[in-house]
Amino acid sequence: MKRVALIDLGSNSVRFVISEITESGSYRLIYQQKESIRLSEGMWTHQMLTKSAMERAIKTLKALSHMAKAMGVTEIQGIATAAVRLASNGNSFIRRVYAETGIPLRPISGEEEAYLGFLGVVNTIGLDDFIVFDLGGASIEISLIENRQLKKSVSLPMGALVMTGQFQSNHEFTKAEYTSMISHIQDVLHRETWLRNVKLPLIGIGGTARNIAKMDQREKNYPIPKLHNYKVKKATMEALFQRVKETPWEERKKISGLSSERADIIVAGMAIIMELMEYTKASSMIVSGCGLREGLFFQYYGSHYSGEMYGLPCLQKNGVVDDIVTHSTLNVLRSFTPHDVDHSLYIAKLSKLIYKQWKELMPEGERLKLLLKVASLLHDLGKQINYYSHARHSAYMIINSNLYGLSHREQLLSAFIASYSHGANSKFIKQSPYLSLLKEGDRELIQKLSFPLALAEALEETHERTVRSIQSYITDKQIDMRVEVQELSHIPMMEMAIEKLKKQCKKEFKRELVIHWNVR
Repeated sequence: MKRVALIDLGSNSVRFVISEITESGSYRLIYQQKESIRLSEGMWTHQMLTKSAMERAIKTLKALSHMAKAMGVTEIQGIATAAVRLASNGNSFIRRVYAETGIPLRPISGEEEAYLGFLGVVNTIGLDDFIVFDLGGASIEISLIENRQLKKSVSLPMGALVMTGQFQSNHEFTKAEYTSMISHIQDVLHRETWLRNVKLPLIGIGGTARNIAKMDQREKNYPIPKLHNYKVKKATMEALFQRVKETPWEERKKISGLSSERADIIVAGMAIIMELMEYTKASSMIVSGCGLREGLFFQYYGSHYSGEMYGLPCLQKNGVVDDIVTHSTLNVLRSFTPHDVDHSLYIAKLSKLIYKQWKELMPEGERLKLLLKVASLLHDLGKQINYYSHARHSAYMIINSNLYGLSHREQLLSAFIASYSHGANSKFIKQSPYLSLLKEGDRELIQKLSFPLALAEALEETHERTVRSIQSYITDKQIDMRVEVQELSHIPMMEMAIEKLKKQCKKEFKRELVIHWNVR
């Protein structure tokens, strides 16, 4: 087992994460810390890090170095972004950091910063073509992704902290100052002609993007406390921006969802994003909770654990995951129930086969097949909490796990499919705090998709992987299933489990379920 610590020293904040990698190759975040240090504050007059900013950074990094030792970290990597690479005393600061804290920081270029942000997004957001931006305190990295490949990127020297310091003379922008800042932002963006009117989804990384999502979620009483893959429409963004601009600085700190430490730089940050949206003609922004640090982890993980030797879908050495939904689902499964992986894989195989053979009775779609796969692999997660009520616990864990490539609604559907297969009824769904995210017809979809999983579990009741083949024949009144098993002794347990499903089959599909056994 390894524990790897990653440090991202930005212009505004320092972020510190510790990830644990097991012998099976599964990984999970076990600790994270974020501190606002304003490293770039006051540096732009002479292009030098100030003494007070460096002292704040050193103090914080000493504490993080101690934390790494206390948590048993076996390897530590640190990177520094725009403030350090642009400062004339950046290299001497890095040497001082190593001397006083033992942390090996390295300054990265704007191009590498953009690539790491790309890795963090492409491995966690299920899109093939998009524009991604990473807005920090001193710079913004913008990249064009086509067919999940980084085609072009640029690092522009304007961030929330820099724009505020450069154009705002007091706690509030004057009308002239704001107009001057917007003009500057437009001038910088419009030099990048490859971004004009691309009309691609816009993915946002960074504190400003996250705060926009938080404010929107608080206004809407959004039931899932998750920012990653949350979509904010342009009209909503414009309304939020207007509210933020019109609220005095001291009152702005009280806006629900807006971090008080970001209240003084949020106007500049949102202005940059709004101008980028207008220039690219994006209709919305999708927030990515994963960015540079996750990209740095995937880069590390790919160089040490690429391929399929750990049972995960192929991870390339450059850190790009080929199938992010399956990869993240199996990673969650291995993290929680390493001894049940073979059982879960077998259940997923059986439920897929039943779904295929019952195709004429099932809701169709490649995404629905994927949701059934996720539910099948993770249906037993809740047993980690309580066996007797594991249906509802499985649902909660699936909703709140780091499953990537799924929308919030899709993750919710997978959770309900898993819980419904274990006997959770419609009352459980009706009483769920997440009910508002479901669409019309979703409950019927959940009930039907849960049946192949429930039947697969019944056929694997003994956990002996005894089913050799299945053939289904569907008529107007009946579903005949011919099931071939290895041992006669396995049948009684399976029959008892299947008997409990026959009433549900009749209700959902208006047909009798009849099983014909064959032993070979």
